[in-house]
Amino acid sequence: MQAKKLILKSFRNYEEEVIGFCPDVNIIHGDNAQGKTNILEAVYLFSMGKSNRAKRDAELIRHGDEMATLALDFSNSQRDFQGEMSIFRTRRKNITINELPVRKNSELVGKFRVVYFGPEYLSLVKEGPKQRRKNIDILISQLRPNYFSALSDLKKLIESKNALLKMDKPNIAMLDILNEKMSGLSADIIKYRQEYIEKIGSLSAELQREISGGKEELKINYISCVGEIEGLSSSELKEKLVKKLEESKQREIDYRESIIGPHREDIEYYINDKEAKLFASQGQQKTIVLSQKLAEVQLMNHETGEMPVLLLDDIMSELDKKRQGFILKNIGRMQIIITCTDIDGFDIDNKTKLFFVENGKIKG
Repeated sequence: MQAKKLILKSFRNYEEEVIGFCPDVNIIHGDNAQGKTNILEAVYLFSMGKSNRAKRDAELIRHGDEMATLALDFSNSQRDFQGEMSIFRTRRKNITINELPVRKNSELVGKFRVVYFGPEYLSLVKEGPKQRRKNIDILISQLRPNYFSALSDLKKLIESKNALLKMDKPNIAMLDILNEKMSGLSADIIKYRQEYIEKIGSLSAELQREISGGKEELKINYISCVGEIEGLSSSELKEKLVKKLEESKQREIDYRESIIGPHREDIEYYINDKEAKLFASQGQQKTIVLSQKLAEVQLMNHETGEMPVLLLDDIMSELDKKRQGFILKNIGRMQIIITCTDIDGFDIDNKTKLFFVENGKIKG
């Protein structure tokens, strides 16, 4: 998987720029607040169809302009692609791949696969469950686009259910219908999560042992809304969900909110059988996240036969020399786009391309 050329017009702080990436290491450097991260965000948009930073598309448009356009030439091992995106302030964005319209994000997801790692992920272990769910959802969506569709459908059902529950006298028959639909979708989502968390857990454990010199045994547990799920089929999961939703119906009516489902699940990390959130040092927690992100790279390679594009957003400055070296050791054979403020410490060779960013202008 490779990003080749990115074109930006009226995107964030860029008026108009063209960036030609090399197939190996691309280092985007410059002072803070000059627009380095905006480049990674633009590349990421062609992976998931939405920003990893902005809540609304309108935030992506340069101040004073009415629309932004982006184009990304990329390829996998089989063919080349041309992606184009137009973002508007007052209506839905337009996306095309090889001039064919993308009607919904699920048609885009999986065509251009990336693993993104920024400083915000270093708090993955100790923060709330939302970010942990989001991270695993992004991974699975790129490998199984029907999972992305199931997540989108479930979100709409939860919104409808919450609206119903907020009524003074919810229609119980309608609530039962929504719960029945939710149980089927939720069972599929939970099954996917269980499968991929097991895979990530195995790969992450190997990486954690390596970086800790064999001193740390990492275990990643999936905490499902229906309790123990190991070995259950999707149909068995659905049965458990139907029962759980029925048992929780009055409580949800009292709380006026949907409290049972994949949107309330979590992922827990253990180091040497101790919960990392409570007992792991800051360095150990960083290593856990580093191990998981590198495991995501390995898993994508195992499942698709090719490496994703690795996006590293100013992460090296947040890690000590040992962990920086561990990243550099484990990211061969793939395209990397790195942002940083200082290029000291990087081995600059003929496989490295430098871009200097200043006030929305790129030199490279």
